Amino acid sequence: IVEEFGSFDNYCWSFVNHKPIVNGFRYPRQVPVKTPKAEVISKDMVRRGFRSVGPTVIYTFMQVSGITNDHLVGCYRFSECLAVMEETPDVSKTEGKDADRKLDIGRLGLAKAVEDLSVSSLSIKTDSSDEVGAMLA
Repeated sequence: IVEEFGSFDNYCWSFVNHKPIVNGFRYPRQVPVKTPKAEVISKDMVRRGFRSVGPTVIYTFMQVSGITNDHLVGCYRFSECLAVMEETPDVSKTEGKDADRKLDIGRLGLAKAVEDLSVSSLSIKTDSSDEVGAMLA
Protein backbone atom coordinates (compact mmCIF):
# COMPACT_ATOMS: atom_id res chain seq x y z
CA ILE A 1 0.00 0.00 0.00
CA VAL A 2 2.83 2.39 0.85
CA GLU A 3 4.57 1.65 -2.45
CA GLU A 4 1.37 2.19 -4.43
CA PHE A 5 -0.26 5.08 -2.52
CA GLY A 6 2.59 6.64 -0.55
CA SER A 7 0.92 6.04 2.83
CA PHE A 8 -1.93 4.16 4.46
CA ASP A 9 -3.60 7.54 4.98
CA ASN A 10 -3.63 8.24 1.22
CA TYR A 11 -4.93 4.74 0.57
CA CYS A 12 -7.89 5.17 2.93
CA TRP A 13 -8.78 8.67 1.74
CA SER A 14 -8.49 7.67 -1.94
CA PHE A 15 -11.78 5.77 -1.65
CA VAL A 16 -13.63 9.03 -0.88
CA ASN A 17 -11.68 11.35 -3.18
CA HIS A 18 -9.85 12.82 -0.16
CA LYS A 19 -13.07 14.44 1.08
CA PRO A 20 -15.09 13.26 4.09
CA ILE A 21 -18.57 11.87 3.59
CA VAL A 22 -21.07 14.04 5.47
CA ASN A 23 -24.29 12.34 6.47
CA GLY A 24 -27.18 14.37 7.84
CA PHE A 25 -28.75 11.87 10.19
CA ARG A 26 -31.31 13.20 12.66
CA TYR A 27 -31.85 10.02 14.68
CA PRO A 28 -29.46 7.33 15.92
CA ARG A 29 -31.53 4.61 14.26
CA GLN A 30 -30.65 6.12 10.87
CA VAL A 31 -26.90 5.53 11.29
CA PRO A 32 -25.95 2.33 9.44
CA VAL A 33 -23.54 -0.30 10.71
CA LYS A 34 -22.00 -0.69 7.25
CA THR A 35 -22.28 0.93 3.83
CA PRO A 36 -21.55 -0.07 0.24
CA LYS A 37 -18.39 2.09 0.39
CA ALA A 38 -17.21 0.18 3.49
CA GLU A 39 -17.85 -3.09 1.66
CA VAL A 40 -15.68 -1.94 -1.28
CA ILE A 41 -12.84 -0.92 1.05
CA SER A 42 -13.18 -4.18 2.99
CA LYS A 43 -12.97 -6.31 -0.16
CA ASP A 44 -9.95 -4.37 -1.39
CA MET A 45 -8.16 -4.80 1.94
CA VAL A 46 -8.90 -8.53 2.02
CA ARG A 47 -7.57 -8.77 -1.55
CA ARG A 48 -4.36 -7.10 -0.33
CA GLY A 49 -3.95 -9.62 2.52
CA PHE A 50 -5.54 -7.83 5.47
CA ARG A 51 -7.55 -9.91 7.93
CA SER A 52 -10.44 -9.07 10.26
CA VAL A 53 -11.51 -6.13 8.11
CA GLY A 54 -15.18 -6.80 7.49
CA PRO A 55 -17.48 -3.98 6.33
CA THR A 56 -18.73 -3.22 9.85
CA VAL A 57 -15.18 -2.90 11.18
CA ILE A 58 -14.21 -0.72 8.21
CA TYR A 59 -17.25 1.54 8.64
CA THR A 60 -16.41 2.00 12.30
CA PHE A 61 -12.86 2.92 11.28
CA MET A 62 -14.27 5.40 8.75
CA GLN A 63 -16.30 7.05 11.54
CA VAL A 64 -13.44 7.19 14.03
CA SER A 65 -10.88 8.49 11.54
CA GLY A 66 -13.18 11.22 10.20
CA ILE A 67 -13.62 9.73 6.74
CA THR A 68 -17.35 9.87 7.38
CA ASN A 69 -19.19 12.32 9.62
CA ASP A 70 -22.04 10.42 11.25
CA HIS A 71 -22.64 12.87 14.08
CA LEU A 72 -26.33 13.63 14.34
CA VAL A 73 -27.23 17.06 12.95
CA GLY A 74 -28.26 18.16 16.45
CA CYS A 75 -24.87 17.21 17.93
CA TYR A 76 -22.38 20.02 18.54
CA ARG A 77 -19.62 17.93 16.90
CA PHE A 78 -21.52 17.81 13.58
CA SER A 79 -21.07 21.54 12.99
CA GLU A 80 -17.51 21.51 14.38
CA CYS A 81 -16.51 18.81 11.90
CA LEU A 82 -18.11 20.79 9.06
CA ALA A 83 -16.16 23.88 10.10
CA VAL A 84 -12.88 21.93 10.01
CA MET A 85 -13.77 20.61 6.55
CA GLU A 86 -14.38 24.13 5.23
CA GLU A 87 -11.00 25.29 6.55
CA THR A 88 -9.18 22.36 4.93
CA PRO A 89 -7.59 22.99 1.52
CA ASP A 90 -8.73 20.73 -1.32
CA VAL A 91 -5.77 18.38 -1.68
CA SER A 92 -6.91 16.92 -4.98
CA LYS A 93 -6.39 20.33 -6.66
CA THR A 94 -3.01 21.15 -5.11
CA GLU A 95 0.30 20.39 -6.73
CA GLY A 96 3.94 20.17 -5.72
CA LYS A 97 4.96 20.82 -2.14
CA ASP A 98 1.48 22.15 -1.26
CA ALA A 99 0.09 18.65 -1.76
CA ASP A 100 2.45 17.44 0.97
CA ARG A 101 0.80 19.83 3.43
CA LYS A 102 -2.46 17.88 3.38
CA LEU A 103 -4.41 18.47 6.57
CA ASP A 104 -5.58 15.23 8.16
CA ILE A 105 -9.20 15.93 9.08
CA GLY A 106 -9.57 12.65 10.93
CA ARG A 107 -6.68 13.38 13.28
CA LEU A 108 -8.01 16.88 13.96
CA GLY A 109 -11.44 15.53 14.83
CA LEU A 110 -10.04 12.76 17.01
CA ALA A 111 -7.64 15.13 18.78
CA LYS A 112 -10.49 17.54 19.51
CA ALA A 113 -12.64 14.73 20.89
CA VAL A 114 -9.84 13.54 23.18
CA GLU A 115 -9.16 17.10 24.30
CA ASP A 116 -12.83 17.55 25.23
CA LEU A 117 -12.89 14.47 27.45
CA SER A 118 -12.82 15.17 31.14
CA VAL A 119 -11.17 12.56 33.31
CA SER A 120 -12.23 14.44 36.44
CA SER A 121 -15.82 13.28 35.89
CA LEU A 122 -14.62 9.73 36.48
CA SER A 123 -13.13 10.37 39.94
CA ILE A 124 -13.72 7.83 42.69
CA LYS A 125 -13.97 8.70 46.34
CA THR A 126 -11.02 7.36 48.29
CA ASP A 127 -11.40 9.32 51.50
CA SER A 128 -11.54 6.27 53.73
CA SER A 129 -10.82 2.58 53.35
CA ASP A 130 -14.41 1.80 54.48
CA GLU A 131 -15.88 3.60 51.46
CA VAL A 132 -13.47 1.87 49.08
CA GLY A 133 -14.24 -1.49 50.63
CA ALA A 134 -17.98 -0.84 50.32
CA MET A 135 -17.59 0.08 46.66
CA LEU A 136 -15.62 -3.09 45.93
CA ALA A 137 -18.04 -5.37 47.79
